[in-house]
Amino acid sequence: MPTYVAGKDSYATFAGLNIGSALANEVRMAMSGREIEISVMGLSWAQYIQGLSDLTLDISGVWDAGTAATALDAIGWGAINGGGTKLWEYMPQGSATDRIVYKGNALATSWEISSPVGDMVGFSLSLRGSDTPSRSLVV
Repeated sequence: MPTYVAGKDSYATFAGLNIGSALANEVRMAMSGREIEISVMGLSWAQYIQGLSDLTLDISGVWDAGTAATALDAIGWGAINGGGTKLWEYMPQGSATDRIVYKGNALATSWEISSPVGDMVGFSLSLRGSDTPSRSLVV
């Protein structure tokens, strides 16, 4: 029987800041594997081998300027302007023991703040993995 989990329990961090359930409305991790065509003349079908893999992590939710250097806005702003890779973690089931945790290093590729009239100020942070991520269990 499948184990169903509520998204409200998910946990995500970037550059040491918990941007999971307190601020995020959605966390989306996507991994893809590229293929390399190795077909040669005379074949009827294309042939492929595994190429490089890729990972993106998109987080959106309620914007919080905070007051400390480790507040959400400071992290988002600094990640775009300061460059370099930062550590990320994503736990879709929450941070309890024996839950799956993905982690690695990533570059921030987009930091957006939106201010819709009649709604809360929101944010969107897009990350691109810069090395091989790991998958393990929370201990």
